[in-house]
Amino acid sequence: MFPTRRTHLFTTTVKSVIAIQIALWLGEVSASAGDAYKWTVQYLVDTSRTVLGRPQTVSPRHNRGLAISPDYKYLYAGYHHSFNNTGEVRRIQIDVADFERGTVALLPGILAKGIATDDKGRVYICDNSAIHVYDAALETRLLRIPAGIADSVATAREGAELVLYGSDRDDGSISRWVVKENGDGLSSATLAGLGGSGVFKVPGASDLRGIKVDAKGNIWVADLKGGKVFKIKPGAQDVKSVAVRGPMDVAIDGKRVLVTRWQERAITVLDDELNVLGNLNVPWEELELSPFGNNKQGALSGIVMVPGKGFFVSNEAGQTANQKSTYGRIDTHSDLIDGKLFRDVFQDDNEPILRATEVSTAPLP
Repeated sequence: MFPTRRTHLFTTTVKSVIAIQIALWLGEVSASAGDAYKWTVQYLVDTSRTVLGRPQTVSPRHNRGLAISPDYKYLYAGYHHSFNNTGEVRRIQIDVADFERGTVALLPGILAKGIATDDKGRVYICDNSAIHVYDAALETRLLRIPAGIADSVATAREGAELVLYGSDRDDGSISRWVVKENGDGLSSATLAGLGGSGVFKVPGASDLRGIKVDAKGNIWVADLKGGKVFKIKPGAQDVKSVAVRGPMDVAIDGKRVLVTRWQERAITVLDDELNVLGNLNVPWEELELSPFGNNKQGALSGIVMVPGKGFFVSNEAGQTANQKSTYGRIDTHSDLIDGKLFRDVFQDDNEPILRATEVSTAPLP
């Protein structure tokens, strides 16, 4: 007897669940979630197009910083290579599929590596020795905060206070500022807390990068060259760490912590007690992206969560496969090859921002 379509669907689903369970056992996906991810390319630098009057043939490049608006409608992407040897920040509308039209604002001339937003949508940007705060539209600078070699920032509400945290990649310290609000604007930022001066030297840290604060006020920070992720309790009273190869940034979703692993090009999943649950790997071939990126410098860097739904991650120095691209608009650079449409036949597209959406793996009833 031939199987019915319903039986076939059920059998396929069971096989999928078994495959996922094997992957869990091998540490290829998060062992705590019982879920999988659908991967897509959310945004890309289409090298044949012009965005807000700026041709994209050679810039921007190196999208490391990534933040998301509090309503989850916009991404903020920081590039540290752009025109005139400076960087730029883009505000990208998530529900617009066209890469060119998706970019709704562009802030030039700022070396943006780390980016964060607060609960009112203001945007915090690391630029050399300062943190600049802009309104959500990237039109008005609200405040400039002097800092060391600030590489990443995070915001939090601690009681009635708006608090900003920053990591310093040069001296292995983190800083905490209390930010004074003035309506929708900001008037000052004062170092305070962390047991004293507002600056805390993390024991054993050498190259601090991405920083986030969880719902309990714990500070999570990645040490790239040190190969560690630190968990620092409020007030810097207790510091613990776990070994992770090449950690660049962290994102928090409840009791799970996702860690991008730079040129390891993987994402490690921790629980909130620093136990390693497994790793997530990007399906490069399925997405038609080069796994090694431009000149083998491709990396996974900035990461932001949409709680309970998935995450976005920047593929810094990433590019499409085989010096071609199936992404972007159809234009004079497009053609059919062996019956397949390539949107760019002569050159690759760059700097993908990837979207991983949680999908249920529960079997059909």
